[in-house]
Amino acid sequence: MSKSEPMGPVRPYDVVVLGAGYAGLIAALRLGARKGGLRVALISARDQFLERVRLQESIVAPVAARIPSIAAFLGGTAVDFICGEVSALDADAQRVRVEIDGCEQELAFAQAVYALGSHIDVENVAGAAAHAYRLEGGEGSRAAAALRARLTETAGDPVRVVVVGGAETGIEAAGEIKTAWPGADVTMISRTPGFKGARVEKAVRAELIRLGVQLINGESVTEVQATKVLTGSGRSVACDICVWAGGLRSASLARDAGLATDGQGRIWVDANLRSISHLHILAVGDAAHPITPTGAPYRRSAFAALVSGAYAADAILAQRADRRLRPFSFSTFGQGIAIGRSGVGFVSYPDDRQILFVLTGGTARRVRNFFVWLVTAVLKVERRFPGFFFWPGRRRVSWREANDAIEKAAETVRA
Repeated sequence: MSKSEPMGPVRPYDVVVLGAGYAGLIAALRLGARKGGLRVALISARDQFLERVRLQESIVAPVAARIPSIAAFLGGTAVDFICGEVSALDADAQRVRVEIDGCEQELAFAQAVYALGSHIDVENVAGAAAHAYRLEGGEGSRAAAALRARLTETAGDPVRVVVVGGAETGIEAAGEIKTAWPGADVTMISRTPGFKGARVEKAVRAELIRLGVQLINGESVTEVQATKVLTGSGRSVACDICVWAGGLRSASLARDAGLATDGQGRIWVDANLRSISHLHILAVGDAAHPITPTGAPYRRSAFAALVSGAYAADAILAQRADRRLRPFSFSTFGQGIAIGRSGVGFVSYPDDRQILFVLTGGTARRVRNFFVWLVTAVLKVERRFPGFFFWPGRRRVSWREANDAIEKAAETVRA
């Protein structure tokens, strides 16, 4: 943490929540119940709530925010909203520095919830940061809004678009672009052909092929240039526009602060979502990497963000009441993928694997949109009734299982 003088006196809080995505916002709402009496601050670089699961829609047109102002949304709660950029974290001294309109403010905290999420990883492939667009919010030169402007400029002209990445983000980006600009030559390059099992993969590929998206499987992109991408096998694929969806990475803030993190910058957390190196800091959403079983596999998703954010708040409240919570765990319901005006959806209860039937077409898209709406609806109900949100699978992991995993992880660290 830099030694520059902060603006004004240090402001003390019981809990500081870093980040106001799905995980951070629900944690703050749960902690900010007036009956709890906690001093809670929620820090976010933007006032408008960003629904990352709708970013593919913004390729075609701006998406109206369902929570246009976090500050207004939190009005009447006990949460102090601070619109600013987290510039430094001192995990040992329990301080965080926030840049607000060019000035710095330092906050002290007894506990922190680290919910700074993740961003599209363009750091490990040459040229990706300079030449590729990605589905990110804001007005950056390579964000979704800039991609929309570039595609709009090419309307009516033959344009070659390469989408790199075969998971949800890549699938949705390729489908949205090909639907809105049917004359575009859209190619999707992915390292592995499988996605959620053979049945789902077959349905996804069928929808993409129906739209006219060309698929290149089993290739890793090693370089992005202005007019082409190069693969590990030496293949060159010409393009006018490259959209990068090749994985996610968390901010370096946690690692810079000395917290134990994995190779993607996520914080290693225990069964109560506490940092294994700094127990007064809890990590949630995309920023967390549990070392213990979590019932369903923990992956980056809006649902995992909601359940982890709610659990972290409950864990803090339980600790202050001298109660012990069961280890964090959950079950999933299902998953939906938008592919243009169509989609693919499936049931995944309880272990995030496809079971029963696979929905396709417009029905799958409508079901998927309903659950996307439901995520924001949960936040709005939690705003009125803190503690309302609950989820299935909260008793799936015992303390014996959790402690065994913690011991194995400790042995790995010692080795």
